[in-house]
Amino acid sequence: MPRYRVLVDGERQARLDGEDDVRAWLARYREEHADDDPDATHVQVVELRLLGGKLIARETFF
Repeated sequence: MPRYRVLVDGERQARLDGEDDVRAWLARYREEHADDDPDATHVQVVELRLLGGKLIARETFF
């Protein structure tokens, strides 16, 4: 199962263990930031790999 790192404006906010965790985190973020960032445009999701990671489009988890 892939692991993910969630960044907001380039700073790590969470390290998550699966897609469902990322979806839940993004849902909470979007709810908390409904006034200033409802589309989570400041959020980056990185799928962690053995050597580095791969940036995943946040819309994948909506």
